[in-house]
Amino acid sequence: MPWFLQWYSDYRDPENFVKILRMLLSEFTAWFTSCQPDTYFQCRSAVNSMIRHLNYFLIRPFESGNLKIISDEFYHDYCKLVLHWSSILSSTLKCPSNAIIVKSATQAIVQTLYNFTLHLNVLSFMKTVSNLIPMLLEITDDKLDEIQLYAYRCLGKMMIETDIKTIANPGKITAVHIEFITNTIDDPKQAERFYSLLESMKNYVQHDQVKVELIKQKVVPLLIKCVVETQFDPVKVQLIALEILLALSFDNNAYCILRQNQILMSHIRVLVGNTNPAESYLQRAAERLLWRLEKEEAIIQSTVLNVHKYDIMISYSHEDQQICFQIQEQLVKDGFRVWIDRDYLRGFIMAGIANAIENSECVLICMSSKYKQSPYCQLEAYYAFERGCRLIPIIIESNYKPDGWLGII
Repeated sequence: MPWFLQWYSDYRDPENFVKILRMLLSEFTAWFTSCQPDTYFQCRSAVNSMIRHLNYFLIRPFESGNLKIISDEFYHDYCKLVLHWSSILSSTLKCPSNAIIVKSATQAIVQTLYNFTLHLNVLSFMKTVSNLIPMLLEITDDKLDEIQLYAYRCLGKMMIETDIKTIANPGKITAVHIEFITNTIDDPKQAERFYSLLESMKNYVQHDQVKVELIKQKVVPLLIKCVVETQFDPVKVQLIALEILLALSFDNNAYCILRQNQILMSHIRVLVGNTNPAESYLQRAAERLLWRLEKEEAIIQSTVLNVHKYDIMISYSHEDQQICFQIQEQLVKDGFRVWIDRDYLRGFIMAGIANAIENSECVLICMSSKYKQSPYCQLEAYYAFERGCRLIPIIIESNYKPDGWLGII
């Protein structure tokens, strides 16, 4: 949010900004995309600053959690802008890299591209833009840390497992994130940057190569600090750190480190016992991690049922709920007994999900990029796999190719 907009008394009302976008975005897009990419460098600094600020406002007028309300309506204009900024980036990379104006322009471009990735439908489009990933990878060799960071933040949302294995440098990706997190974790003035760095790390952690590097470069103590120390924001820090730790726990080394840390284990138990409705999200995340570290192994070794209450249990990401609910409704119409968590289980969530898996003849794995990115979904799929359940994979996202840990299915 540009700081000057906060002077406006109704700036927190998203609908007001939607009205502004309806008036400005198409006109701005038509003007901006009519300019040749190399003319961006010919503008005075004040004009470039205006373009960057206007882009920021038009792309990200309010917090990222609310962006979905504008993503569909303005999708086509956003895609046109992505293509034009990509062309500007291409022109930039042809200039002498040591020029100050080029450094400044490159940083502005990658920051702008990152803001586009916050719109999930636009992000899907960005993955199809020719040479965008290679250009961003080229930028990661820049000596300016800020440029590296934003390039990696974009790539974290765009790359798939194969990209990480073949064209990226997992060790460098990890080192950059850990360095910036270490430098910002105790600085209140850099809190927003710290939050975004954790989010970026969460994007990368489900890639197996990065996961190994994170453990090797000793990120676990930093994440434990984020969980157990009370000065950190419950949603923007503690919750994200718990989710990253859950993803890391599927590595045997990290699993052992976490189980042996008594401070962490005690704190997780406290969070699980927290009955404050305002912090239910923390309770759910902690319960899943505790279940993974303490209870899963014993339950997996228990007797497998011969008689099942359900024909099918549907494992899915709640961000894909619309299509998954349609699948459930059709299966029920076809006479199948189906279990699905439609309304988020109350109480001990993982215990309820484990019970559903144990009582189902088959587990339908609804695979998508969101499913793969979710450590909660991985926990469900992993448990079903270890129990020897019959897994039925189904791809519910166009052009999605399962990779990484989904290879177990």
